Amino acid sequence: MAHHSYDKKEYQDLQSSIMKENWKKGLFDFIYKREKRNCARKECGKLFEATKSDPKIYCSHNCAAVVNNGDRGPMSKEQKIKISKTLQGRKHKGFENPFKGKIKVARIEVICANPKCKKVFLIERWMKRKYCSNQCAMAITGGKPTSPKASRGKAGIRKDISETIYFYSRWEANYARLLNYLGIKWTYEPKTFNLKTQNYTPDFYLPDTNEYIEVKNFLWNYSKVRDKKFRKLYPDIKLKLLLKEDYLKLQEKYAKLIKNWEFSNSPFSKNI
Repeated sequence: MAHHSYDKKEYQDLQSSIMKENWKKGLFDFIYKREKRNCARKECGKLFEATKSDPKIYCSHNCAAVVNNGDRGPMSKEQKIKISKTLQGRKHKGFENPFKGKIKVARIEVICANPKCKKVFLIERWMKRKYCSNQCAMAITGGKPTSPKASRGKAGIRKDISETIYFYSRWEANYARLLNYLGIKWTYEPKTFNLKTQNYTPDFYLPDTNEYIEVKNFLWNYSKVRDKKFRKLYPDIKLKLLLKEDYLKLQEKYAKLIKNWEFSNSPFSKNI
């Protein structure tokens, strides 16, 4: 695996020691250490603090405005009222937004990819949006990823595995390929369990061993709480977590043997 050495404890300890030495030498003092300065406005001269990298010379926006806007003269009462009404964000006669309701950026028409909808909607030219709403998107994709990490994964259908199963990450797809390679029967997200305050759907079910498998890159706090609830409410059901360390071991052993194995830098294609 690319950059696999970064996960080794020896490498991490070495980088940690280098970083600690740099902190002791004061190489990062500019990030957090503050120095005292006098306000550059003669009438003020107030003492304030700022980091060394901050070019700030005035103690406040007010002092900066007095100095920099001195040539403009005092603001008229009418101008103050106009600014005040604009900042209120409400409709005032004579102060409406002249651009309201006008499209300032060229857009194109797109037909919603949901076959039951096919609504025509507008998007900017650079957008890759296919659905007119989240409801249509969820109707096709089947649901949202369940964690911040999962949302970064390459979700989609892998045709080399199934024409219909929508995997939420490369890891899930690769684990399915591994099970197929080893000849192990499996089903994807076959059952949802009620945990009272939430629902939980494990990734895989292996009927031969009667156990569920959850593929997780990292256990966030909410994942730990959910796992604890599941084991408490369903003590007779076997659930195994396939974490990063276990996954990388499997990848190192089987990746070269299994066709279409996806790595972190692999280009994702729905036609795999």
